[in-house]
Parts: sequence; structure tokens; C-alpha cells
Amino acid sequence: MRRARSQFPDISPILAQKAEGRRQQAALSFAQKLAIMDEMKERIAPIVRARERRKLRERELVVVMPAQ
Repeated sequence: MRRARSQFPDISPILAQKAEGRRQQAALSFAQKLAIMDEMKERIAPIVRARERRKLRERELVVVMPAQ
């Protein structure tokens, strides 16, 4: 009896890369991990600011348009 071929691609190399990345990150010092977090915060800062502006505009619209 032949085994049916899977319809999904083999992702084991991707999973192995992820596991290796986790091992590398776990081996970092706490200070290095904090530095990475600071870099990530700097990269997402424009996104956070845009979200805050959008939420402020939405709140202003709610105040201007009273409920009926």
C-alpha cells in the first residue's frame, strides 16, 4: 500500500531555523536582550505614534457627533 502524499509543503527546515534562533537568543546576556528590546521599541515607535493619532481623531469625532 502506498502512502498518500501530503498536500502541505515540508516546513521542517523553517521550524529548525526557529529553534536555532530561540537557542541563540536564550544564550544572550540580559543586557543584550534589553538592548534588542530598545531597538525594537525604536523601530515600532512610528507605528505607535500613528495609532495614537488615529485613536485621538476617533475620540474627537465621538465628542463632535453626539449620540442620538
